[in-house]
Amino acid sequence: MDDYDYGTGALMEDPEDYYPPSPPPTKQVFTMQGGKAVTLHLVGHSPTEAHHLWNGAKFISDYLEDDPATRVRGKTVLELGAAAGLPSLAAAILGARRVVMTDFPDPDLVANMQKNIDECDATVEPAGSVAARVHAMGFVWGADPEPLLARLSGGNNGEAPGAATGAAADPESSKVASAPRFDVLVLADLLFRHSEHGALVKTIKETMARDGAAYVFFTSYRPWKQDLDMGFFDVARNAGLAVEQVSERKLEKPLFENDPGDLDVQKTVKGFVVRWAAAEDGHDDAGAAAAAPVLR
Repeated sequence: MDDYDYGTGALMEDPEDYYPPSPPPTKQVFTMQGGKAVTLHLVGHSPTEAHHLWNGAKFISDYLEDDPATRVRGKTVLELGAAAGLPSLAAAILGARRVVMTDFPDPDLVANMQKNIDECDATVEPAGSVAARVHAMGFVWGADPEPLLARLSGGNNGEAPGAATGAAADPESSKVASAPRFDVLVLADLLFRHSEHGALVKTIKETMARDGAAYVFFTSYRPWKQDLDMGFFDVARNAGLAVEQVSERKLEKPLFENDPGDLDVQKTVKGFVVRWAAAEDGHDDAGAAAAAPVLR
């Protein structure tokens, strides 16, 4: 009886054209209110949705530009989930002292952020001013913030909340607790990641200066999950932070025009600011209620 190889061999291999090719990278131009055009490269596809230029990023940029002297000029800025990094670049153009632009630590995402920094730098005078102040980094929400805070070393960039953060007494936690903090945090269209709300709030508490502000702008792109999106602010309040609505705008059309659900919700961009709650004797009032909305 002849031996016969019943191995599947090439039968189990996918044909070369079995999987569709990844979408190519794209490019968009955002024009700031003062007329400055910012070119943004976007990765072709990302499981973290970093291939979109989100409405939240556009409107945080507008919000910073509405009052740059108060909101960003001379300040240190940390952006979480930056994707193309529009708010980070806008902050630098508007005079931020130092900006750290972060997204998931995927090499392609970090390289794309750096590409946008370099391209913006080439269009802003003096040459090199943006590249010197904006840094692209990979960061996982809720992870050790020390690499982020290290970017602020050597400057008086905000008072750490210290005991109010509930920092542990071990050496590493003490090192983080005593480090300078960011004046401004940017969270643009991140709230649809419901399972990450706790990690986002943890990072805010570990990186935001005592007198700092975290700007959280978003659209509920899935209107039937709007309550889950808003749940982020309950997590923030329960963690000892104060929440105030500062903006609400309705667009002419939604970002994703063929998606199901309430169109008015999909066309609405809401903006909130998260700060440390009022403190007494160095301790935050975790039960502080949200301030009444002030819409602009």
